Amino acid sequence: MMYNYTVPQFIEYLEKQINEIWLDEPHDIFCIKNGYLGSEAGCDGQFFSPLVMLSGEIRCLGTHIFADLSVFCRQEQFTLDLLKIMLKRMISTDVGVIGFFGLRSYGETLKNLDALIEKIESKSQFEELIDKMFTLTNRYQMWLHQIFPWGFGKFMPRRSPEQFAEIAAKLKNKAET
Repeated sequence: MMYNYTVPQFIEYLEKQINEIWLDEPHDIFCIKNGYLGSEAGCDGQFFSPLVMLSGEIRCLGTHIFADLSVFCRQEQFTLDLLKIMLKRMISTDVGVIGFFGLRSYGETLKNLDALIEKIESKSQFEELIDKMFTLTNRYQMWLHQIFPWGFGKFMPRRSPEQFAEIAAKLKNKAET
């Protein structure tokens, strides 16, 4: 749900969210691992592809976007105005898709963040906000990592160079016939 947060209110909200999911699985993660996305995401009625997409998007947000912004905001050559532009651009795609793919609560958090970017008044406020988003996002990533069906990979074994050469030869023979 969209709220008209002030930046301090939103930082407080993020702290609450971090504390709520630190040891307890977020509700939207519980829903995803049980096959409910709350949208029509996923082809042919499955939820695996949205789970893959979410895992990649959240990992990128946590290990690159918010991590990099945390470093940049501590460097004097990055002004507050420039940081706001960077943040707006760096989260623009995720604001629209994270909730659709099933992380409804986190998706709303991103929408609220996007809506208050222009209200950020100082680099120190920006830094605090980004550090909280970094922590929340990486905690979500940890929960996604826990529910990811890693065993599914056994059905997609790697091929050795010799096996690949054999496959390539078969393809070549098939193409020539």
